[in-house]
Amino acid sequence: MLLLEKMKGGGRRKKPILPVAWHALQDYLDGRKTGWLFCTASGGQLDEPAVWRLLQALAKRAGLPLRGPHGVKGDAVTHALAKRDARPDKVQSWADYKDSRTAQRYNKRKGLLDDSPGYGLGADLAGALSLFQPQVEARRW
Repeated sequence: MLLLEKMKGGGRRKKPILPVAWHALQDYLDGRKTGWLFCTASGGQLDEPAVWRLLQALAKRAGLPLRGPHGVKGDAVTHALAKRDARPDKVQSWADYKDSRTAQRYNKRKGLLDDSPGYGLGADLAGALSLFQPQVEARRW
């Protein structure tokens, strides 16, 4: 679990984090226990303008359409709601939406997943990993 101290609207929240993400976070922090969780290259707070710049740079490097933080979150919510066993109440909680109607707006976008940069990126990553998998297994022998 990751405890987030400064949430939009104030307050604190615990968020589950996948083991692979936890290990990547530990590598990123490199033993650091104080300061901002995510920092700019100069060590400053990763504020909204910095997040926008980061997302734009990553999208360009990946050859994806430019997206802002809200668009990326919307793609994630749409993808989560498109799962066969999706529970809108759980997705609403995960996305930190107080009103269920907010999550339901994204539920109407399920048919647009093929147009979603996030969904396309996930499909590309899955394809790349499946191509990489035989090489990893071959090295084990």
